Amino acid sequence: MRPEPRDRWAGASGLRVATIAGLVGAFAAAPSHAAPPLPVAPGSGAAAPVSPGEALARQLAEETASIDRAIATIADKATAAAAIRGKRLRTAYRVLHAAPGDDAMAIARRRAAARLLLEREAGERTLLVDDAAQLRAARDRVAREVAQLPSIAVPRTLVRPAPGKVVRHFGTLAHERSKATLSRRGVDIDVEEGSSVSAPAAGTVRYAGPIRGLDQGVIVDHGGYVSVLAKLGDVAVPVGAPVAAGDRIGHAAHHRIYLELRIMLGAGGFPIDPEPLLER
Repeated sequence: MRPEPRDRWAGASGLRVATIAGLVGAFAAAPSHAAPPLPVAPGSGAAAPVSPGEALARQLAEETASIDRAIATIADKATAAAAIRGKRLRTAYRVLHAAPGDDAMAIARRRAAARLLLEREAGERTLLVDDAAQLRAARDRVAREVAQLPSIAVPRTLVRPAPGKVVRHFGTLAHERSKATLSRRGVDIDVEEGSSVSAPAAGTVRYAGPIRGLDQGVIVDHGGYVSVLAKLGDVAVPVGAPVAAGDRIGHAAHHRIYLELRIMLGAGGFPIDPEPLLER
């Protein structure tokens, strides 16, 4: 796993260039960019809401278990491949050492068949080795993130960006037609059209502009976490501007605004449910 450079913006906050830049890239309106899939912690859409810290620990435990299952699957495949490998090598040996005969074309075909067997064997072995190495690296990454949990500062409260009720909640939901399970990484708040939208906490603006499918938006870096506010009709703050909790960052484009919260853990941040943290 390649070392990650320290964030040139955040200084003492310890945020990483790769993390912030990747997050901005995921939200910037560019048709060629697909937002990377991210784990979604259980929240208000679940039967029993959990705290951000508990959600982080639970997700990392689930990710570790998933990686361990994948490693076990790779090990099983490697064992099965070893048995097949012996048969292929013996077949290739027999083909290469068969009586040459007088037919030059037959000899060439046998040698080509033997090379194909050996190349296929080498290719499959390389894939298994690479998969195992990537999974071990992922497990090491998760272990480092678990070790960071005690030092991660998660928000306890957030200023409500605008008066209104949460009408679309965070978490998983079933699509009515396809029945597919979808993940909602933020919440929608019902507001008056054109309402002033405020920063939920003090921080620094890292992105301001179009967000694919969400009109205009702002990403604010709060140190250990970032907030994403979108469905704005205009943005009132430039990139790099410091904001205090409650400072105006823009106006709602329509009757709803979008709020997402990500703890800066891992490559792209970890979405958590902002709804329980909003001040009433």
